[in-house]
Amino acid sequence: MSQPKGKIPKHIKQKTFNHPGTDSQIILNLCKIKDPRQPSCNFHYSLVTVLFISFLGVLCGAKDWISKYVDVSSGVPSSKTLKRVMSLIPTDSLERLLNCLRSSLAEGDIIAIDEKTLRGSRGWNEKDKPLHLLHAWSTDLGICLGQVSVDEKSNEITAFPKLIEQLELKGTTVTTDALNTQKKSAAAIINQKADYALPVKGNHKGLYKDIKLLFEDADRKSSIDVTEIHHQEKSAGRMEERRYQLLDIKGLGSVKKWAGCLRAGRVSRKRTKKGKTSLEICYYITSLLDIDKFAKSVRKHWGIENGLHLSLDVIFKEDKHRYQDKIGAANLSLLRKVALAVLAKDTSLKCGKPARQMRAATSPTYRDQLVKNCF
Repeated sequence: MSQPKGKIPKHIKQKTFNHPGTDSQIILNLCKIKDPRQPSCNFHYSLVTVLFISFLGVLCGAKDWISKYVDVSSGVPSSKTLKRVMSLIPTDSLERLLNCLRSSLAEGDIIAIDEKTLRGSRGWNEKDKPLHLLHAWSTDLGICLGQVSVDEKSNEITAFPKLIEQLELKGTTVTTDALNTQKKSAAAIINQKADYALPVKGNHKGLYKDIKLLFEDADRKSSIDVTEIHHQEKSAGRMEERRYQLLDIKGLGSVKKWAGCLRAGRVSRKRTKKGKTSLEICYYITSLLDIDKFAKSVRKHWGIENGLHLSLDVIFKEDKHRYQDKIGAANLSLLRKVALAVLAKDTSLKCGKPARQMRAATSPTYRDQLVKNCF
């Protein structure tokens, strides 16, 4: 009689592992992740050991020190073992690490959603496409709240509602780029009892034209009620003036199918540098009534570029990392975001995240502090 798949014969004793660091919250969280490998008495390394080493490798590159927390009686796993196991773990299983890092989102937090391409995940075949990940970034907490892989056969438009459904967004405002300005996206955000500020461009020509005409009409007629505020700042030898405007569009036919849409927005950015002036005008639809909240949402959206995408490339060299297996690449990227959040959360050092990473690589005491306080 054949043995059921995934079961170890009773006469074979399954290997057990003793991890010294079970008093650490990160080890306890890793223990909850299901091992995707077929059960075997020949395992040299537990899933917890592989994941913790991967995490520490991303965080600071420590090797000998890890024996304080996980069982490395068989030595340190080879790069092949690490890659193989990382390629087997379903990414949603690792999501629990990001979930544990989240504190309750503050009322009024801006959640910026944007896509990043992992260029190193492209295969050698020209037809192979790199992995695209859609991220949700808390601009107040400075951490990544979640990620979703964008299917090669679709695009981020279909991935956006999936990401929104994973998150608890009540009381926050969601921003994104024009590609994700879709009716299903707006509905998903409103269903989460959140607000949105969505840019409108040429992918919705009718809506774009209607909003543009409304504001042009308001410019000519003082009878149309437009709420507006002005911001001005000077930096790097450049003067920038920003003008934010909102007007009521509840009666506009082209927005009736957009859940929660109450206002149209216009943002005018005037930049002057070395005597040369440029003007950029963008249009939005939003569920916000408050002009200050709208201005804050538009302004803080770009925090995801510097806070997340640039940090991943500068601190962890994500774009240069070659990893062609899409599941493994997504899992390793998720560990980078956990490490980035851990570095951002620590305030004991008055320095940037790259300096904290360097301190973690050279100071066992600081590493202990990060690991014990990261969750």
